This record gives sequence, C-alpha cells and structure tokens, in this order.
Amino acid sequence: MAENTDDISNLTYEQKVEKLDGILTRLDNSETPIDKLAEDVKLGAKLIKDLDKKLKQVETEVRDAFKELEDGSGAE
Repeated sequence: MAENTDDISNLTYEQKVEKLDGILTRLDNSETPIDKLAEDVKLGAKLIKDLDKKLKQVETEVRDAFKELEDGSGAE
C-alpha cells in the first residue's frame, strides 16, 4: 500500500518518528519485501526531511523566546 504524502503531513512529530523507526527496523532486519523497498526508502527520506525541518523550526522558536527573555530583563 502506497503511503500518501498527505497521510504523513498530518502526523505529529512523535508519530513521524515512530513511523520512521518502523521503516528502519524493517530495513535493518531485511523484512522489507523488495517490491516495497523503494517506497519505504522514499517515505523514510521524506520523514527525515520533515523531522529535520520541524526541529529547526522549534530550535528557532526556543532561541527567539530566550532572546525575548534576555531583552526583557535588561529593560527593567
């Protein structure tokens, strides 16, 4: 069964990690049928890209929040 990009775009970060972990486990244990190998690799690559993008987004938000705290404490 082909995995639709829309299907994974609605997943949470944790759900994407879980799905990626499942793919990696199947690949590591040679459990992926050859007919599904390319599909799993493509989906895994998409998941990694999405997860990396989310991590960078959150990192920026956290950095900005701390910067606001630092800027706010100096104004008093």
